[in-house]
Amino acid sequence: MKKNLLILLLLALYQPVVSQSTPCKTGGSSSCLSLKDRGEIVITPLNKLDCKKEKAHLYAKFPKVTSYANYVFKEIGACTATDMDPFHGQLKFTYCLPKTCQEIRITIFDFNDPYFKTESGSIHKEMYLMAFDTTPASAIIGAHAATSINHFDKEIIVSPRFGSMGGSSDIVGYLAYDSNQYLISIEIDDDHKKFKKPSQVAQFIGGYVTQIKL
Repeated sequence: MKKNLLILLLLALYQPVVSQSTPCKTGGSSSCLSLKDRGEIVITPLNKLDCKKEKAHLYAKFPKVTSYANYVFKEIGACTATDMDPFHGQLKFTYCLPKTCQEIRITIFDFNDPYFKTESGSIHKEMYLMAFDTTPASAIIGAHAATSINHFDKEIIVSPRFGSMGGSSDIVGYLAYDSNQYLISIEIDDDHKKFKKPSQVAQFIGGYVTQIKL
């Protein structure tokens, strides 16, 4: 069971690596537009979202900043209002670096959502929380304590490139767990291997993390 959860954990944390059917090409239609082409950058208002009733409490927790470290707001995702919602108990803000394919994706999960009481939801929750345990699984995904941020109950920097297997993922990330309820997942595209150490990731993303209000 633990082995299966490890596989699921790796897929969940680095899903963009395996699920992107059309690779982004700088200058292509899927890349981040230049500031000139974007025009005025605004955060999508809550009343414009399909999930405004179901996920207003999650929307309120995100910093409403239009840019961070040269990345600009792109879109809000994981927002549907159907009975078959594939994004139960979560909301995602995406920022992108103009004229590139590089993104920062911030997702906040509410584990008090009824979905996480179901069998599949419980497995989903457990595989995320495994990352915070000192186990071979957390070592493989390159989990390191993010002590310099110190904003939530549990905080780690994750990337296989920092892991025991010496992986080479193009994504680095931050995970936090707070109040036995909220999980914050931040994925940072890093195709050019800018981040050599977990401490560099923590320093980069810390200014955004401290603006999240749970």
